Amino acid sequence: MTSRTEEKERLREARLERQQAAEGSGRRRLWAYGLAAVLAVLVIAGFVVAIVGGSGGGSSSADVGGAFGTHYEGLGEREAAANVPTMMDTMSSSYHVHPHIAIYVDGRQIAVPPDIGIDPSRPSMEMAGLHTHDPSGTIHDEGMPGSRLGQFFAVWGVPFSNGQLGPYRSDGPKTVRMWVDGRPSNAFGNLHLQDAQQIVVAFGTPAQVPADVTG
Repeated sequence: MTSRTEEKERLREARLERQQAAEGSGRRRLWAYGLAAVLAVLVIAGFVVAIVGGSGGGSSSADVGGAFGTHYEGLGEREAAANVPTMMDTMSSSYHVHPHIAIYVDGRQIAVPPDIGIDPSRPSMEMAGLHTHDPSGTIHDEGMPGSRLGQFFAVWGVPFSNGQLGPYRSDGPKTVRMWVDGRPSNAFGNLHLQDAQQIVVAFGTPAQVPADVTG
């Protein structure tokens, strides 16, 4: 009798072990499926963000292919060609104004980099009289009364005219346009830089008008 009772108890324990093992396996499968689902959602979300970020809409700041980055190579030669003095040449002048510039390509704002005209490998007094210190778009015009916007772009190393902005040339409906203090301007590189001036330069279609201008 005892033997039969012990056998039943052994079978019961074996059955419980199989049930627990099955339940554990099921939980592991559910956990794995849940993890896979979460990862899939994250991947899809990242893909959507990438598409939206690259669609050309909105006001996100970007540098298209590095074309609008800080270009140090050949800076000295560009300064000389554009007739832009260094801080050493203008240190006796008290003239110092701060126009502001914003750049747009196909509706997206392009970051104006810091340290345009300031090559870290050169002495500080060799920085260009037209330069930036931060990514705010503020141009520092020191000791250069009568300076022009074209001179700033020349120091920057970014081509600029009424038909070209960086690597982009006017073609069909896409053109280069400019606004000064909220109004359209055809001055382009000949624009005389002034203190607190708000300059917007854009490449794109007529419908792609930056929000901070009047059209």
